[in-house]
Formats: sequence, C-alpha cells, structure tokens
Amino acid sequence: MEKTDYGNLRAAFLKAFASIPDSLRNEIICIVDKEPYSWLSSYIEVRKGTEKSLKILESLKKLEII
Repeated sequence: MEKTDYGNLRAAFLKAFASIPDSLRNEIICIVDKEPYSWLSSYIEVRKGTEKSLKILESLKKLEII
C-alpha cells in the first residue's frame, strides 16, 4: 500500500472515530491476527502508526466501515 493510500485510510478512520459516541468506543469493530480491536484500541494503534494499524485500516475498509 502506498503512503497516500495509508494516509487516506488513516484520515477516514480518524474522521469516523471522532463521530463515534464515547459509549460505543469499546465495541469490537474488527479482528486482526486473531485479536479483537475496538474503536479505542484501533485508534491507539492508528495514532502510533504501528504495523498493525495498516492491517486494521485495511480490515475496516474491507468491512466498509471507513
């Protein structure tokens, strides 16, 4: 994946995250490498720019969440 694609997915995720109510941020939204990720844990991975963040973003795109 190119940097611009990652940047676009990251921006779409951050925009979606900002609109999610606090009460829903602990809900699981995807599973990556057999580990569940909520909005909040995904946000932490994406903000840190970890290797898993790319997998999370690709999963959310595939699920049409972002």
